[in-house]
Amino acid sequence: MQGDRLLELLFKRSFRYSETPIYQLTSGQMSSFYIDCKAVSLDAEGASLIGEAIFYRIRELPVEGVGGMTLGADPIATAVSLVSFLNKKPIPAFIVRKEPKGHGTRRQVEGPLSPGAKVVIVEDVVTTGGSTVRTAEILKSEGFNILGVIALIDRKEGGADRIAKSGVVFESLYTIDDLMRLRRSER
Repeated sequence: MQGDRLLELLFKRSFRYSETPIYQLTSGQMSSFYIDCKAVSLDAEGASLIGEAIFYRIRELPVEGVGGMTLGADPIATAVSLVSFLNKKPIPAFIVRKEPKGHGTRRQVEGPLSPGAKVVIVEDVVTTGGSTVRTAEILKSEGFNILGVIALIDRKEGGADRIAKSGVVFESLYTIDDLMRLRRSER
């Protein structure tokens, strides 16, 4: 099953674990594990599997765009967009800049979408949900309608609840429990 292969790639290439907390997260907090999804989302096989998995989940929605905050969401959105085209239901990708562009159009949301478009936000890893909520706020302020958020991995550290409390539906392909289960079975 492809979902199992994707999980295997995420475990082998993206997941790092240490008995002592040596990994500093965006929040500044230290953790015993780190998940670098770009090691899979920027790989040809990984991108294909990610694109298929997420497209499968959103294909019945009236989605008009898929994307998220640069940089983690960029390869994921591109993969989903490409798979959607190959499945004859093209969904354009978009990128949300951390800050509005300082020149030219001064846009913060890049992509072939019009305000009012129905979008799905994609994320690589959700921890506290802060960047996802910020992404949703930016998109809402620019007139987009958010159908939901799909993350590759939920660290289960409050992010899912925070996103849900902001009024956005959240789901993830995997959780930290899936990676830890593989870690235990490997030992």
